[in-house]
This record gives sequence, structure tokens and C-alpha cells, in this order.
Amino acid sequence: MGESLSYRSIVVASQYVSWFFGQVLRLRYSISALCPAGLFEHSRDHCLILASTHQTYLDLWLLMVAVGFRRLRVLVPVRTLGTLDFRSPLLRRFKPLIKIIYELEGVIELPPEDHDERSLPEKLRGMLVALHEGDVVAIFPEGEVWKKREPPVGEFAPGVIYLHRKSGAPIVPVGVWISERSWPRRRYIAQFGRPVSIPDHFDQDTGAGWLRDQVLALREQAKHGEEQ
Repeated sequence: MGESLSYRSIVVASQYVSWFFGQVLRLRYSISALCPAGLFEHSRDHCLILASTHQTYLDLWLLMVAVGFRRLRVLVPVRTLGTLDFRSPLLRRFKPLIKIIYELEGVIELPPEDHDERSLPEKLRGMLVALHEGDVVAIFPEGEVWKKREPPVGEFAPGVIYLHRKSGAPIVPVGVWISERSWPRRRYIAQFGRPVSIPDHFDQDTGAGWLRDQVLALREQAKHGEEQ
């Protein structure tokens, strides 16, 4: 059964409000997005899978701020996977508040790791429903915030490939580069690629590796674009 129109309206309104409040992030980050010509400029750009590297817990917020309000209006509502299994003691302390934010923002919550015996199709059912309703979904295939320098991008889980093949929605790879310099602001550059389809002859794991290579190349473009 699909979501009610009133709830979807709340999610859209909440995401607009989040975008406006997200401008405060510009005090900490110099945020920019590099997009191919024509990307996110028409309503037909719905039913996409945004697959991005995961550099910080603020990634989705930063990405939406980066694309600008004009493109945001084309994309919303953007549905994403979220977890309440936080390693950070600070985040665990604010878990009730985060749960409310998840509800308002239309986040599709994953079950707790220690109580989760569901299969991949069951875990991703909410995302698949959102795609079938024509929404944009965002997924971070690394599955966690990646802090290592080498490799700069973690291994991709196959869930994104499952969503792509079950829904037929193209994947928009996103490579994010964040500068090490923290003063006066850190550079946050999101390099968006053109929508891609995973080659049919790849299995899910091979397809995830192929997509990771695309994202790595986009991250390098973002990094070199900053250096020029």
C-alpha cells in the first residue's frame, strides 16, 4: 500500500525546510556541485538512484545544498536509507530526536543490525516501493561513513545493483571530495556523473565493483578540479 498524499506532502515540505536551514553548513564548508549539462533540470529526472560516497553523516544534507534549490525542486522527495545503529555516543544520545527527523524527512529506516535476519530484498523493499512510485532514492553503497585515506572509497555493497535491476531506474554516480584543510572552511565538492546502467553480464558483486570504479573516477575529477 502506498503512502498517503498528506504524508508525502509533509516529506516534501520538510525537505524544502531542511534545504533552507542547510545553508548554515556553508559556514563550515565551501560547498559546490559539478553536474553534467541537463542533469536534474526536468521533472522526468525522477525515478533515479543517487549512489554517492559517504564522507560524513551530513552527506545527504550537503549534497542537497550543493545541487541548489532549482535542481532540488526537480528531485524532491528524495528517499534515503538510514540507520539508528550509531557508533558515536553523541548520536546515540540523540537517537529519539533523529528518529523523528527520519520520519519527517521520509528516511527509510534499516532494522537494528543485531535484530536483523531479513534478506536483501526485504531490507530494500521500502526503497523499491519509493522507486516504483517515481521517487528519487539516495543510497550510500559503502554502508558507513568512510574515514580511511587509502583506499579513499570503501567497497560497494550489492544492494544498489539489486535496486537498479528490480526497478529499472538508472543510477547517478556521485563522487565527493573533501579537502583536508579545515580553515577557514573545508571544500566539499560533489561531482555528479551521467545516469548509467550496469552491464547486464555483470553479477551483483561485479556490478557493485564496476559502479565503485565510476564513483572513484568522479571523485578524482572533483579533487583535480579543485587543484586547477
